[in-house]
Order: sequence, then structure tokens, then C-alpha cells
Amino acid sequence: MPNLTRTTALLSAALLLGAGCGKEPTLPEPAATAVQGVRVGLAATAEIQETAETIGTVRSRTVTTVSSRIMGRVLALHAREGAAVAPGQLLVELEDRDIVAQLRRAEAGLAQAESGLAELERAEAAAAATVAAAEAQRDLAASTLARYRTLFERKAVAPQEFDQVAARHRAAEAEVARAAAEGEVVRARRTQIRAAAETARAEIASVEVGRSFTRIVSPMAGVITVKHAEVGGMASPGAPLLTIEDPQRYWLEIALPESQLAGVRPGQRLHVAIDGAGLSLESRVSELLPLTDPATRTAMVRIALPDRPGLRSGQFGRAFIPTGRRQALQVPREAVVERGQLQGVYVIGPDRIARFRLIRTGLERQGQLEVLSGLSGGETIALEGIERLRDGARVEP
Repeated sequence: MPNLTRTTALLSAALLLGAGCGKEPTLPEPAATAVQGVRVGLAATAEIQETAETIGTVRSRTVTTVSSRIMGRVLALHAREGAAVAPGQLLVELEDRDIVAQLRRAEAGLAQAESGLAELERAEAAAAATVAAAEAQRDLAASTLARYRTLFERKAVAPQEFDQVAARHRAAEAEVARAAAEGEVVRARRTQIRAAAETARAEIASVEVGRSFTRIVSPMAGVITVKHAEVGGMASPGAPLLTIEDPQRYWLEIALPESQLAGVRPGQRLHVAIDGAGLSLESRVSELLPLTDPATRTAMVRIALPDRPGLRSGQFGRAFIPTGRRQALQVPREAVVERGQLQGVYVIGPDRIARFRLIRTGLERQGQLEVLSGLSGGETIALEGIERLRDGARVEP
């Protein structure tokens, strides 16, 4: 019986203790941590330029395709893709055996013509001497005939003797004509051989030009971007061998719809972004091509890009075409906190307590991020010293 009484007393005490613990005690909130050195400001709206995003491709302003002017087998390639080349640098060598054979034939023809020309010059000199001797004999025969004619008229010589002198005169004139004809033949032959020599020289010059085509050099300073041929392959006229581009001068090519053409003009500055090169800047419209593609109803616009490392042909780029103006809420880029894929700002309430708030941002313009949602104009946010803040901290003036 005493044990039962003791057990009952213990149970009663436990019930009373449980009834007393049914409500937890209220603990005082910890004081907010005070943070100094934080600059704050108001989130304000401003008029911004409304834009339409257009995608494009980075291209080199100068692209050259190196090709052959003649048919020939590729003997050597002296440049690889990605190599920098200088103007006049040897890039490709083609086989030149056929051209060398043509050159040897032309040189042999020239040597033969020059040798024949030397002989004809001697023959021409001999023909001139023959003509001179024949003319001297003709003149002698003419004077003899004149004397004999006077004697014949005086009956001082026999007719037969006069006829012999006259015959010798006619023979002397014929000899002069024959010598002159031979001289003309020699001169004509010399003209022909001179023409043959000139033809041989022209052929040599032509073959030399053709031979120079077997050594293909770089027309500009640049970088080899594409190799179209291999050693041992055949090169044909006009077929590309190498592609060279200027690695320092690029532009962004965009196909602009007709509806946006009115907002673009040459020399205008547009905002462009090249994500692959980490570029976001203002650039000038260099060219606005006058033709519109009838299939896509777009016109090509080229926006000049500065010489920056990381730019390459074929990169994806974006251009923002102005379409109007509107009011937008903007905050400094330095005031936005990045947490993984999330963005937010510290909003300072009337109690000077900093509370982290997620926001959704838009485009960045001159160091200002457009806030699409999560923040209202007139709210106070932390601008500098945000690395000191934590959610719930008190900002001291």
C-alpha cells in the first residue's frame, strides 16, 4: 500500500510538470549586426533606348583565296593553318618540269636564230660588196660604150666590135640587177630571222612568267585559316589552295529585316556583344549594303569591330538596333550581387535593416543594369560596400 501511494504521487507530479510545459518560453531576438562604410542610394527610373536584338557573324574585313593560274602538281606547302604570313612569302610550289622543257626549247630556238642572224649579216655585207663591184663594172662598161658609140658614128670601129662593147654593158647592168636581187633576198631573210629571234625571246619571257606561277606567294599579311590542297594533289586554275584573312580587322555582319532598316545608317554607333570574345561595346556601322535579299527580305549590315584579342571569324555576335525610347528602372552594376545563376540587391528599409532581394535584370548599358522585376523605383539599396552586408544587418550612417 505505501508503494502504491508513492507511485500515485509521482504520476501526479509528472502530470503537473507536463501541464506547466505546454507553452514554450519566449526568447528575446538577437540584436542586428551593425555595419558601417556602406553607401546607399535610391533606385531611380530613367529614359533608355529600346532596342531589338539581331544576331550576326564575325567576319574578317579582308579575306583572300590563294589559287593557281596554271595546272600542276603540288610539290610543297610552306604554310599550315593558323600560321602568320607576310606579303611575298612563299606558300606553295608546283611542279615545273614541263615549263622548264618549254624554256629550253625556246632558248635553243633563240640561239639558232641569233646564229643565223650573224651569218646573214655577213652574207648581207658580201652582197653589198658584190653590188658595189657590179655597179663599178657597169659604170666602166657604160663609159666604154659611150666612147665606142662615138667611134662607131665616125666609122672608126667595126660594127661587130661595137656590138661586143654594147653586150658587155648590158651584161654589167644585168650583173648589177642580179647582185641587188641577191642583197634583197639576204635582207628579207635577215628580217625573217630577226622576227624568229623576237618570237623566241617573247616565248622565253612567256615561259618565264609561267614558271613564276609555279611559286605562289602570299598577297598580303595575314593568317592561314583554311588549307584546301595537299602535297601531291593537282592544282588547277582558279581552284583554291589556301585562304588568308586579316586577323586584326573584323566586322560583325548582320542580316537586318526591312522593318528595322530605317533605324540604321552608315556611321551610326550600335551596341554589339560578342560573347565568345567577352566583348560588349559600342561600334560604328561601317557598311549598309544597298541590296535586299528577296528570299529573306533582309539587307546586310556590317558593323566595324575594334582590334581585340579573342576575335575570330565565324563567332556568334549580337547587335541591338534602336526601335524607340522608354522609361526603365536601372541600378549600378556594382550594386548587384551574383549568387550562382541568381541576382539580387540589398534593400535598406526604414529601419535601416538590409534585406537581400532577388531581382531579374535585362541589358547592361554604360555600367547600369536594367531591373525587370523585384525592385521598385524610390527604394533604397546598397551601392558600395555590399561585401560587408548580410541579410538582416543594420546599416549605420
